Amino acid sequence: MNQKHINELFEIIADGSLDAEDIAAMSDEVLKAHADAAAYLLDDAESQYQQSYPLPLWEWVLLEQLEGGLIFHAPHIDALYAQIVDAFGDDELDLAVADLAGLDAAAALAKVQDELAPTYSVVDFSKSVAGEKQVVLVRTAKLARFLELSAALGLQASA
Repeated sequence: MNQKHINELFEIIADGSLDAEDIAAMSDEVLKAHADAAAYLLDDAESQYQQSYPLPLWEWVLLEQLEGGLIFHAPHIDALYAQIVDAFGDDELDLAVADLAGLDAAAALAKVQDELAPTYSVVDFSKSVAGEKQVVLVRTAKLARFLELSAALGLQASA
């Protein structure tokens, strides 16, 4: 596990919204979980992680670090897009959540991607333990590097 890769992955996702100290702390949590999962779980009694999850503890911890506006997950694209709208703030995006009503998932996701392009790419990221669609937004100019880092770390990511 390469801390430099984890830091860079977080930097790309955060897109300037986190300082280096926060990113280092997030990265440290992931590395602790990777180094000794049992010890990490003993220290984090409130963890919701379950051994039956389809991802290792370190990946779960990585995803937890992204909560609060850096990762979006919901059962339907309109709910997912509502989270993205909230993260951007009112009046920042032209596409309304209601515009996605009645569209199948692929068509709705295409509309969302069109709304965010060319600046951002919607990236399916990791596995959602709840079976929901789970994405991060990555600056299109950094997409190739993000996908390289994800692959190097063994994370599922596709644009």
